[in-house]
Amino acid sequence: MNKYIPNVETFTNSKEFSYLASFFNENGMYTNLPRGTYEYKLFWEDVKDKCINGITNSDGISITGIHFFYLNFCPILGHNETTGRKSKIFPKFVDLDYEYFWMIDYCRHNQKSLIAVKGRRQGWSYKAGAIGSHEFTFYPDSRTVIGAFMSAFSQNTMNMVVDNLNHLNANTEFRKQRNPDLKDNIVARYQVDLGGIKVWKGYKSNVKSISFKDNPTAAVGLSANWLILDETGVFPNIVDTYSYTEPLIKDGSIYTGVALLFGSSGNMDTGSKYFYEMFMNPGKYNMLEFQDPEDQSKLTGFFSSAAKGRWGLCMNPDSKWYKQPMVDENGNSNEAASIDDLEYLRNKAKTGLDPKALHGVLTQFPLSYKEAFLRDKGAIFSSPEMLEWLSTVETTPSIRNSVETGHLVFRNSEIEFEPSDDMHYITEFPLNNNKDSSSYIDASGCIAIFERPERVNGEIPYALYVAGCDPYDMDKSGTNSLGSFFVYKRFYSAGKTHDIIVAECTGRPKFADDFYENCRKLCVYYNAKVLYENMLKGFKGYFEQKNSLHYLYQQPSIIRDIVKDSKVQRGYGIHMSRGSNGSSGIKDTCELYLKDWLYSERDDVDGNKILNLHTIKSIALLKELVAYDITGNFDRVIAFMLCILQTKDLHKIHVESMSNSSRSYSNDPFLKKLWEKKDYNSQNKFTFKAR
Repeated sequence: MNKYIPNVETFTNSKEFSYLASFFNENGMYTNLPRGTYEYKLFWEDVKDKCINGITNSDGISITGIHFFYLNFCPILGHNETTGRKSKIFPKFVDLDYEYFWMIDYCRHNQKSLIAVKGRRQGWSYKAGAIGSHEFTFYPDSRTVIGAFMSAFSQNTMNMVVDNLNHLNANTEFRKQRNPDLKDNIVARYQVDLGGIKVWKGYKSNVKSISFKDNPTAAVGLSANWLILDETGVFPNIVDTYSYTEPLIKDGSIYTGVALLFGSSGNMDTGSKYFYEMFMNPGKYNMLEFQDPEDQSKLTGFFSSAAKGRWGLCMNPDSKWYKQPMVDENGNSNEAASIDDLEYLRNKAKTGLDPKALHGVLTQFPLSYKEAFLRDKGAIFSSPEMLEWLSTVETTPSIRNSVETGHLVFRNSEIEFEPSDDMHYITEFPLNNNKDSSSYIDASGCIAIFERPERVNGEIPYALYVAGCDPYDMDKSGTNSLGSFFVYKRFYSAGKTHDIIVAECTGRPKFADDFYENCRKLCVYYNAKVLYENMLKGFKGYFEQKNSLHYLYQQPSIIRDIVKDSKVQRGYGIHMSRGSNGSSGIKDTCELYLKDWLYSERDDVDGNKILNLHTIKSIALLKELVAYDITGNFDRVIAFMLCILQTKDLHKIHVESMSNSSRSYSNDPFLKKLWEKKDYNSQNKFTFKAR
């Protein structure tokens, strides 16, 4: 059900919408009426009216004018049933297109725009080409801007516009001279001589193709009735670009045009997280809003499922629709048959030898918008399993509600956790820090506890808990960067939980010291040392001021294994550097360690095989892992990487110290000495105990 369109339960007699295309296929022309006759003129006037106002078939079902134009005057490359090969054919009527054209018609008449993510091979570029051709042909002085980050994408759609117009010029009375007639700019005009003065005549409608690569202001100064931004998943500057280009479709506060932003699954690159932020906040950008089918409290952009408009037969032998068409002759999609067919493809991909095969099937043919946003390029950690687990965590109340938010408070000689439901635990990523937006989220953050500390004989075992932190210094910032701190529980004994995240503090309070203090309290509460990103000085300075340097983990000895011949001595913490000259850097190695951890198998409490990633309950961390690439800012991922690196380093120290000893880990004198080592005067020692 789509509230923006006239809903039809079942399409019938849909071939009536394409009667002109059928006549052209049989006769090579749209009419055999003699040219120049009154009947010939009336014929084309009637066709023009239908191209602008639409048509209703004999069963009372109506389509828009642009849809009628698309079906009858915009040949596309498709399956030719006569030859069995791909060739230029007229589009078939399908419910997928019916929905699309009615949505953009609603936008045009209601000062709205549309943001959408879709599966591959659904013809959205062809439909965008039809919009540009239609506007150019029927509306004088109109402007259509087709943009993309890469010129290849915008030029592809522009080529479709020109192909349509060439077809019109050769076969209809809608022909227009073009001057200029360039590959990226066309204007419907011609020049005449009036008393020795050259004057431009014609519709003067214009279609222009623009690349926004490295230049989000490329369209500033233009105006547009249609602003079409293609393949926004590979648009790393899409938010800036749209902020600069939205005025093209406005006159003051009045929307005089429509923006169409769409991206294809399987074509998600470094810009996908910004496209995702816009998709998840359509109201902020004056876009049509749709309820998230998995969470009715959320509003998203439009998702076009791969289950709609899937041509061919269902090839799943276990389906009741086996070898039945997935779209019938009237253009009704059999979504159940399509889903069965896609499930068959997914199951085959799971059993194959290529580990990326399933990822490819999901990203090419998504059944949810989350699958559509799976990164196909540059993604390091994302996978179908991770996306499925993220969906499970988001939609399972028992998991979501298992996190405790609150304060850590020093009382007498103990530190206590006080739960509070009044605090906002941030689960959003990316974070919208625009206070003028309805979707603004307070970035202060809070302490979140997944599991309270475990004690043995009243004490927390040595090095049972480790922490990682990606801090920040500045109290004010124009970025979405947050401070992030995680506590990780290592293995201690059989029958106990292990190798899990037990606490998180992610946010950006008004004062950085407030974040640092929460981190320090978590170290005390879990008796954990923290390995932190030490590029900034404020974090160490705060711990030193509080006589808490003993809670900072010194530069890991494992660095010597990562960076050969390293002579760097930073004391506490680590700098997440990249490798150079073909060698791996610390950050490169941390990414490998984290990916290995995420996809390592383990047993759950019932003895079932799961992956480590299935223990993560932090929704925002999962979102960051899905979106992670080597160029972006991912605070939680960095903090968790440092937990894993500290764990690796402790294991290395333990193995080295145990090589000449048979003592158990918990009584290891080397580690005990390491953990009890103090970097401050004895009179300033803390005596707080976790409770």
